[in-house]
Amino acid sequence: MDTPQEGSARETGRAPSVSPPLVTSIIMVLTTVVFLAQLLPSLDLVHRLSFVPALVLEQPWRVLSVALVHEQPSPFHLLANMIGLFFFGSFIERALGRWRFLAIYLLGTVGGSVMVLVLAKPFTVDWVTNNIGASGAVFAIVGVLLVPTQKLDRNIAGVVLFVALNFGYGFLVAGVSWQAHLGGLIAGFVLGCGALLVPRKQSTLVFVLTALGLLLAMLVAGAWRINDAWQIAAM
Repeated sequence: MDTPQEGSARETGRAPSVSPPLVTSIIMVLTTVVFLAQLLPSLDLVHRLSFVPALVLEQPWRVLSVALVHEQPSPFHLLANMIGLFFFGSFIERALGRWRFLAIYLLGTVGGSVMVLVLAKPFTVDWVTNNIGASGAVFAIVGVLLVPTQKLDRNIAGVVLFVALNFGYGFLVAGVSWQAHLGGLIAGFVLGCGALLVPRKQSTLVFVLTALGLLLAMLVAGAWRINDAWQIAAM
């Protein structure tokens, strides 16, 4: 796999590492620690950190903290996201570098939350539902893998199959937030295009501008939905 920093394994004579890169490792450890902390009922972390559309103005940090909390007591939800992060995240972090990967993870999380907000009808059950999990962030990483480029040595058919299966599961099984999957996927694809579809010398500037433009678009979309809720409440 070619990387901006080291070139391919054949060119450098180094075998690719089997351990996840630094940012991926930190995220996995932090998320696992929070999952264990969720076992303490007194902390009530799900209700403190989950994303709830009705609370977005009062507690805006929830658009990011949602990625730290997962369903309990079964570890399946956490394991599914961490396995995806381990494989896809490690690959993308090596390909794009730590800071761009971190930006994709964070903006993917925000993108998932914003899509939940935009598609939630004000003052319905969806408006007050606790949304949890790092699925938006993981799907943002997958979105990068869908960018039509030869700069990433990946199995595109396998990536498309992963997306199709997960969206199918989300539509068929109650309680799965396909909205967060969609928001993260779109955010990751947009950021991936900004990083991979431009000449290397311009990629940093274009990526930063793309990230800022995406963040602005998400703020506008969120503001539209909140304004819509205010208008409904005023009737």
